[in-house]
Amino acid sequence: MCMDQGSFRLVQGDTETVMDHVASILPGDGALKLIDAFGKTEVLPGRIEEIDLLNRRIVVV
Repeated sequence: MCMDQGSFRLVQGDTETVMDHVASILPGDGALKLIDAFGKTEVLPGRIEEIDLLNRRIVVV
């Protein structure tokens, strides 16, 4: 069974970001480190509140 039906969306307040190439999300102290398939990293403030696999979204507060 293949579940790949597109990219996940990162939802933070009113902002939604499509995570096209994000391969890993690492939680830290009040921040999330996103690592894409090319090794590029981005740090976002917040913590994961919800991961909705069915609707392909990750809610961050």
